[in-house]
Amino acid sequence: MFGYGGSAEALAQADNTTQLQPKARLELLTRVSRFAGRHDLWRPATRLIAAVSGGSDSVALAALLRDLHDRDELTLVALAHLHHGIRGREADEDQRFCEALAAELAVPLELAHADVPSLARRGRISIEIAGRRARHEFFRNVLAARSADRVATAHTQDDQAETVLLRMIRGTGLRGLAGIAPSRGHLIRPLLECSRQSLRDELVRRHRSWREDSTNLDLANPRNRLRHEVLPLLESHFNPSARRALARLADLARADESLLARMAAAASVTAVSVEDDGTVRLHAATLRDLPSAIAGRVVQHALTLAAGMKVPDADDVAALLAVLTGEVPAAEILGVRAEHSGGSVVLVPRGSPERPRPFRLSLSVPGAVHAPDLAWVLEVEGPRPHPGRLVIDSVDTVIVDAEGLISHLVVRSREPGDVLQPLGLNGRKKLQDVFVDRKVGRRERDRVPVVTDDRGRIVWVAGHVLSEEFRVTDETKAVLILKLRRHRRVGR
Repeated sequence: MFGYGGSAEALAQADNTTQLQPKARLELLTRVSRFAGRHDLWRPATRLIAAVSGGSDSVALAALLRDLHDRDELTLVALAHLHHGIRGREADEDQRFCEALAAELAVPLELAHADVPSLARRGRISIEIAGRRARHEFFRNVLAARSADRVATAHTQDDQAETVLLRMIRGTGLRGLAGIAPSRGHLIRPLLECSRQSLRDELVRRHRSWREDSTNLDLANPRNRLRHEVLPLLESHFNPSARRALARLADLARADESLLARMAAAASVTAVSVEDDGTVRLHAATLRDLPSAIAGRVVQHALTLAAGMKVPDADDVAALLAVLTGEVPAAEILGVRAEHSGGSVVLVPRGSPERPRPFRLSLSVPGAVHAPDLAWVLEVEGPRPHPGRLVIDSVDTVIVDAEGLISHLVVRSREPGDVLQPLGLNGRKKLQDVFVDRKVGRRERDRVPVVTDDRGRIVWVAGHVLSEEFRVTDETKAVLILKLRRHRRVGR
């Protein structure tokens, strides 16, 4: 069959524990099944894709999901492997291994190649970020091609522990301590309660091989150093169950963060308001009555509204809280002037024109348009056949009925008299009222791309609302996928 990725001792262990294999396999399958049930990861009709790299974690994932498929707990429709174009012959061998694995499990394999180093250079981003973006794009394509619902990745309890520890060292809040979630959008992680060693033991019992990625030994990578040096030190000198303890911390933090986020959203309704001129107002008296954990989240939300595409960090939040408490009279934060006004603190963007110039761009189908001074790229894919089911996990991506939209679209700034029927509503609504309802600052309203057809009908207010007129129905024959990619604006 395949050569073992494990050692000769692992082979011997497999021979000596053959009689324990059914019980051990059942225990691991039961644990994964129960974890999936607690987090609603799948149902029997859920169509799953298993992401495989060839490493032990992903091979175990594929084998376990195949067993659960056979038990009618889910529907495994394909494995998916992306060649990142990084490790040369070693990566080629990983691909061949995954092809053989899929054949042995009798599951179709989806393959793709990405030149991640080139993507990193062009985007001026790290290899890690470029690889993650390439994988997510690949997953979206596979979901559409297979009419699947979710992609399962092989993140383990070890990955969770490493993530939490790395964020603690770099500095994080409760949200960062929450680590890797069991599900996010179309991604699920059914092995988060399984240790890497338990999965390797399972593969040895099954006489199944795996691939070793040589880059995992590179100690210049902070995560690898945590994995090979720091966590073993913690386990040998402080707590033999350190990985499990860190993973448990993530579970507790995630539950607390979810509750606090809901409380902050409710508090923001009365504590934050957006005025007609785009000024964001924080009502100091309301904020003073809030617990600090909630107030900090409300302040972060207000800064996000005022600063547009910029993402406030802990220092930005602390600076605004200092203005609110009177420690400082005013502050410049993310290009926003924060100052007292009566019983409130107002956030007014500075150093930018009152209103950007109107724009009008032709968008070919398929194609993309780029507005660098407005910090976004808008792309359209298709037309392609109606996928039946396609999970979209972002307000920045929509699927629309392609009928009448085949040649080109128009991407423009808002115009007086703009109206549309937002998805799910019975009547038409002024675009101005949509922006007010969604608390979009006035200065940001003129930056929002409005996508129309060649007759001027609004298809999508990008990142905000889709028009009911272009929604996908059972009668839809072809669709377009529209994507808004946001970027940080430069400067403060």
